[in-house]
Amino acid sequence: MAKSEFKWRHFTPELILWCVRWYGTTAMSYANLSDMLAERGVFVNRSTIYRWFIHYGPILHKKLRRYQFTRIDSSWQLDETYVRVKGKWHYLYRAINKRGETVDFFFSHKRNKEAAYQFLKRCLRRYKTSFHPNALNTDKHSSYGNAIARLKREGRLRQDVEHRQVKYLNNGIESDHAPIKK
Repeated sequence: MAKSEFKWRHFTPELILWCVRWYGTTAMSYANLSDMLAERGVFVNRSTIYRWFIHYGPILHKKLRRYQFTRIDSSWQLDETYVRVKGKWHYLYRAINKRGETVDFFFSHKRNKEAAYQFLKRCLRRYKTSFHPNALNTDKHSSYGNAIARLKREGRLRQDVEHRQVKYLNNGIESDHAPIKK
């Protein structure tokens, strides 16, 4: 990160990045980080660490994203669920890979083939055609079939990608919705 991004800060860039990294990658609280720094002779209020994370977290994430390793996954699991956001109900479309990592997500007011198409187009946009999955596992919702067929017609999805609508293949993402619903 450029030195100018830390202009007018009372602490060194190394210390700020260290706090952002530790908070972002571990289950430590701001208070725990503040206590850890105090043990080392650096006194930082936990609200300061919070402000650092809010300010530098997205910047750091954006800069590191280009170095993120892209894995080729043989299958993705796709599903949608109904969630409340700021008092309004929305459909949350999600895709995960075989390891349970989120590929992408998409909020929509409607649950139709256009929303499924927009979601799949968004998921595939980040990947070259050679990195597309070999299979897409979905529930029995018909809009996924229409969206996948449309993407294949448009050439945005390889023709050999299999669409599987087997009830038990989608259990990974169905159970993955539980923390979101709480």
